[in-house]
Amino acid sequence: MSIKSLQRTTLRDQCLNGLRSAITSGQLPAGHHLVETELSEAFGVSRGTLREAMRRLEQEGLLVAGPRGQLRVREINEGEIGHLYQVRAALEVLAARSLCQHADFPDRLETLRECLARLHAVEGNLGEQIEADLSFHRTLCELSGNSVLLSSWLALEGPVRVTIMHAGIERALNNMSSSRHDHLLEVLSQRDPAHIERVLVEHMDEAAQRLMQAMETQSAG
Repeated sequence: MSIKSLQRTTLRDQCLNGLRSAITSGQLPAGHHLVETELSEAFGVSRGTLREAMRRLEQEGLLVAGPRGQLRVREINEGEIGHLYQVRAALEVLAARSLCQHADFPDRLETLRECLARLHAVEGNLGEQIEADLSFHRTLCELSGNSVLLSSWLALEGPVRVTIMHAGIERALNNMSSSRHDHLLEVLSQRDPAHIERVLVEHMDEAAQRLMQAMETQSAG
């Protein structure tokens, strides 16, 4: 494999982040069975360290165990994608509504602007754009001040990562484009709950439709 060996410092976290990135970017595609000997050599870590990272990713929903206990990258079907993005939209609508009620709304909005600036800065770099996109939406939920909402969103993050590359790089980059998020932030700044809900639901629906259409095309081929 071409995965780069890791530095010795904070080895467990680096292994976790490297493995997560390899899955999210499609280097380890959905359905791929993980071979410990290959991965430990590729990352330059012990099999014990690798197992710790794999257990964490199983908890996050990125990996699942087969009948014999061997871990593989989670696969998500078309129906699951639709449900996943419906729930994600509902959570983020609630987060946006809650955010608008805070007295320090301008300060919280500025934090989101900083997240958006990062997304602009890394656009075109697949790995960094994925992280910047997820950070924007995660921060929206954090800024709501609702810890239960945030926990629910974090439970979806692993499965969402699995879906990102289902539609291929071009569609993935389109879903995560800074221009789509510019519009979200502009609407959010208006503090109009009904408008925010409409735009956020459309944002998630468009992303889900691209993913599902790509799956249909792949199945037909």
